[in-house]
Amino acid sequence: MNVAIAGSGIAGGYLARLLEQRGISPDVYDGMDHDTHCRCRSCGWGVPGGIEMYLANVGLDFNEYLLESMSSMNFDGLVAKTPLCTLNKPRLIRDLARGTGLKKQNLGPEESEDYDIVVDATGITRAFLPPCRSDLALPTLQHRVAVESHGSECLEAGVYGNRIPGLGYLWIFPVGNNHYHIGIGGIGLVRLDSLLERFYQDSSRRFSFTTLCSCHGSVRVASPYYSTPFYCKKTRKDGTPQVIVGIGESIGTVAPFTGEGIVYSLECAKIFADSWPDYERYTNSVLARFAWMKKERETLDYLLSREGKSGPRLRDRWRFFCNARRSGIGLPMLEAFRRMGTLSQWVESPDQTL
Repeated sequence: MNVAIAGSGIAGGYLARLLEQRGISPDVYDGMDHDTHCRCRSCGWGVPGGIEMYLANVGLDFNEYLLESMSSMNFDGLVAKTPLCTLNKPRLIRDLARGTGLKKQNLGPEESEDYDIVVDATGITRAFLPPCRSDLALPTLQHRVAVESHGSECLEAGVYGNRIPGLGYLWIFPVGNNHYHIGIGGIGLVRLDSLLERFYQDSSRRFSFTTLCSCHGSVRVASPYYSTPFYCKKTRKDGTPQVIVGIGESIGTVAPFTGEGIVYSLECAKIFADSWPDYERYTNSVLARFAWMKKERETLDYLLSREGKSGPRLRDRWRFFCNARRSGIGLPMLEAFRRMGTLSQWVESPDQTL
């Protein structure tokens, strides 16, 4: 059985490692160059501590990739304890690909004819699968910046919804040596560059910012439920069957509220490897495991609708709270519920700006 994996990012690289353990040697294709210093598209590199066990499954030591702990974070003025940290994502991607049959080119239509199974791990591109049943993408802009304090204060990690005049948020994640990823993402947002510049100006009395790198991108926040089909069957030119199957962001395993997808992509790849080669079992397992993403997507759809202009409903506030708890963020329930309005303040005060 000939297997190709299109894309050697987090999901594709991890799946290649898992399949190798099961005696399957896939060819991995990736010719993508994101034209950034780290060769990755915009991503804060933030993960929960639960990633440790996934790396251990393929013989990697989490501590080799740890950049900084984010043991506390500011959520629109509410500081909470978290198990979050930032990791060296480019190094992790390189190490996952090491020892696999990596071909530094994109898998094309002609080459794909040689394979019985083609795994679509191309993320937002979804290059081989049919279109999602209902797609939704979150445009993003991120800077890597060197930060110098004008006093003794350190720039704290945080996520801010009340700084954004749209359905989105601004994030500040430390990546070591006084460098930070500062980014902004939002559905329907325009002038992302101007919004980030406004943040720098508003913070200029306390900090100096030097931009080292900048990248635009989009994140699929459709949820797995709305990203079906996960697989399809084809007939090759020689009349033999072929299966196309997606993993990771190509099938929407990204949290719609936060855009967090590193751990969920690892988990998705493991579900696929454990289900191999039962595609129906894989589909059902992913839909069951990430059913909560469907609810978050439905909240986004509501907030984008005319009815949603009246503000988040009780169920929407509860989903925001559950998202924080799912990541291990210790938000006090009553205070968090009160502040969920500010996380979605755009619907209550649509003229608010940075």
